[in-house]
Amino acid sequence: MKRFLKATVTLLFLMTVGGVFAVSAMVRSTTIQRTEVKTSSSKRTNEYSIRTEDNEWHWKHSENGIALEVKIRGQIEFAEDYSDITSISDSGSIQIIDERGGSTRRFEAKSGAGGIQRHYSVNGSQRAFDQEAKTWLAKVLDDSVRQGGYDARPRVRRILQRSGPNAVLQEITTLKGDYVKRIYFDELLKNAKLDDSMVRQVLHQAATEIHSDYEKAELLVQMSKDYLATDAQRTIYIEGVNTIHSDYEKGRALGALLKKGSLSAENVSFALRAVKTVSSDYERAQLLIKIAEGFTLDDKSRAAYLDAMSSIQSDYEKGRVLASFIKKGALEKNELLFVIKTAPGIKSDYERAQLLIKIAEEEKLDETCRIAFLDAVATIGSDYEKGRVLGAFLKKGEPQKETLLLAVKTASNITSDYEKAQFLIKVANSGSSDESVKSALVNAARTIHSEYERGRVLNAVFK
Repeated sequence: MKRFLKATVTLLFLMTVGGVFAVSAMVRSTTIQRTEVKTSSSKRTNEYSIRTEDNEWHWKHSENGIALEVKIRGQIEFAEDYSDITSISDSGSIQIIDERGGSTRRFEAKSGAGGIQRHYSVNGSQRAFDQEAKTWLAKVLDDSVRQGGYDARPRVRRILQRSGPNAVLQEITTLKGDYVKRIYFDELLKNAKLDDSMVRQVLHQAATEIHSDYEKAELLVQMSKDYLATDAQRTIYIEGVNTIHSDYEKGRALGALLKKGSLSAENVSFALRAVKTVSSDYERAQLLIKIAEGFTLDDKSRAAYLDAMSSIQSDYEKGRVLASFIKKGALEKNELLFVIKTAPGIKSDYERAQLLIKIAEEEKLDETCRIAFLDAVATIGSDYEKGRVLGAFLKKGEPQKETLLLAVKTASNITSDYEKAQFLIKVANSGSSDESVKSALVNAARTIHSEYERGRVLNAVFK
């Protein structure tokens, strides 16, 4: 059976094994993909160029001294097994250059008055298109399909219609190149309603056969569009995410899952365990913030959240995550204590102060939490930042005597006369008439060296 094929393909994504990068050249609607694979004994390079306006498909492949280039333009009809060309449109053509073993073969076919016109040469000398040449052409066309990805999308649909999903998976095993395999997986997911068992089979095969983190992530993002309807599917999806090594690509795939929402508490905990494997502070922080903003965390997932956050090294990123966690509100006492006690681990005085101010503004602190809070404040080296935090601490309504006494005690560690005076005046102006608080203020004022600043504090105490 003959098939009518059109060499208009849309190749959208690029790059794979050993890192991810993109090469994009917009020349008459052209998308270029370059894939390079290196091992100790080989180097393989694939380049794809598809000009949608010109109706042109262009593939270049090189590996271990072999260089193959195929250009297909217009509408071409092939035999069912791609062993030969059966017809070419008036504007169509196919050109092949194959260099290997010190020999160069060139082939061109286009439509003519008497049918298909074929021109075949070896090392520049015209040759008859004999059986040896036909065998060579069949091999090149097969490589164009299995390595170059020519006709991939319609081919998957034909295999699926004829033999079902398992036949597509078997065909994928015969393909070469992560990009081409991923395109076949994509088409299978889009054109078949797969059950959970088949989706798991797809992911297992992709994890085994696709080495590129980029292509795995692309497959998962595609899967997220139609296969995240149930807890079982979401669990399978996260299993796939865990096979990705790149922090960025893992973040992309997890981000697609989180964007869909509707995760069960178990799935959230599962996702958090996957987040913990992301080593990049930024990528991990981004995911944790998305989780904090998008999901209700139960006791188990809160613990997993804090555990995933705890190994973030960047002060800025750790502060961002803790702030988003606090924003959820209604923290349990042990969670709040954990966050407060985490603050001294933030080396930057500014970031530490920002977090503690957030806690002072958002959370209700009991006596245990107040003591832990002021202990954390005492670890701030900057007098200015320390004063900012203590000021926020006092704004929580009318402070109790114990709170004021703790605050004054903490303020004694402020070395700057000005900053110490500023804070003690705030305490004095808080309205407390308790004699023990006044006595503590006077004692703290005595530690101020500047007579002017000391006088400002004493005037505020006894006004």
